[in-house]
Amino acid sequence: MSSNTLVSNVNKHIQENYWLYIISILCVFTGIILGIYSVKYMGEFEHKDLVNYLVNFIDPSNTSGISYKLIFFQSIKNNLPVIIFLWFLGLTIVGLPIIVIIDLLKGFTVGFTFSFMISGLGKSGIGIAMLGVLPQNLIYIPCTIFASVISMEFSIMLLRNKFNKQWTSSISSRIIYYSVIFIVIIAFLFIGIIIESYIAPYFVKNLINNLGSLSK
Repeated sequence: MSSNTLVSNVNKHIQENYWLYIISILCVFTGIILGIYSVKYMGEFEHKDLVNYLVNFIDPSNTSGISYKLIFFQSIKNNLPVIIFLWFLGLTIVGLPIIVIIDLLKGFTVGFTFSFMISGLGKSGIGIAMLGVLPQNLIYIPCTIFASVISMEFSIMLLRNKFNKQWTSSISSRIIYYSVIFIVIIAFLFIGIIIESYIAPYFVKNLINNLGSLSK
């Protein structure tokens, strides 16, 4: 497939699923806003408790013992099941509401993490969030949005076929093609996992060592 054909197919896909992208993106950004405001309205005791946990977790005296392998497997555990679940939801007719909720939760997690680090650690938190949270989420969020749209598109197609009674033998080939797309998404997801596991911790470690303190 030539690059021109690929670009043409991508443009066609976006045009055909424009509103699905709008819905998915709006859900993610709504989740981010909710995550930010949830930190703002946290109780003082809960906030202090989480700040103390965060400071102890990334204390400069502990960063030399970072287990990159442990972070790698934890990143897989946190992210891969989401994409697999989105794949499964696309194979169901009733998966659309759950897909929307997943997008909201993804945005909420990112918004909460950023807001909490900044409110709890001040200027240090900004640097840690930019180096330790943002890079991998530049991969995770597009992967989640794209997977959500593909899943919703396939679910809608199944729904239309059921109502129109147009079930054909080609459905198996469509499922295979649908699954291949998700394999590609997972491949891109692993780029984010590698960043989160090996690259981001290295930069955060150096930042903390240079700062010497995690106070505001």
